[in-house]
Amino acid sequence: MTQVEIIKNIKKDIYQSFHSKNYIKKFLFKSILHHVITLEIYENNDLYGISFETICANIPKLIGSRSSIQSILNEALEKEIFIKEQSKKDKRIKNYFLSENFNQFINDWMKRSQSYYSNNI
Repeated sequence: MTQVEIIKNIKKDIYQSFHSKNYIKKFLFKSILHHVITLEIYENNDLYGISFETICANIPKLIGSRSSIQSILNEALEKEIFIKEQSKKDKRIKNYFLSENFNQFINDWMKRSQSYYSNNI
């Protein structure tokens, strides 16, 4: 697969997500902020989750403000894309995790994306 074909496949994934009736598929590419919040949570999903404060500290303010991050987190909780649970280490903190369905979607997306790059560049 050539670099141009790889780019075409990536664009196809992004564009198809906007036409999907399944909100889980739309969420990842809805905005760059949706994307990086998802990546932050995914990175910590198998550990202890990630708190709102840590998400805000990790994401550059040029990408999204605290209120925008909070809004997206609330949207994802409402749509059952993310789950929020009390921290096992500190009961005052709530940590975010991917829902099982969204986690599976992300894993499938990564496998598909990996196939674009494998032995092609």
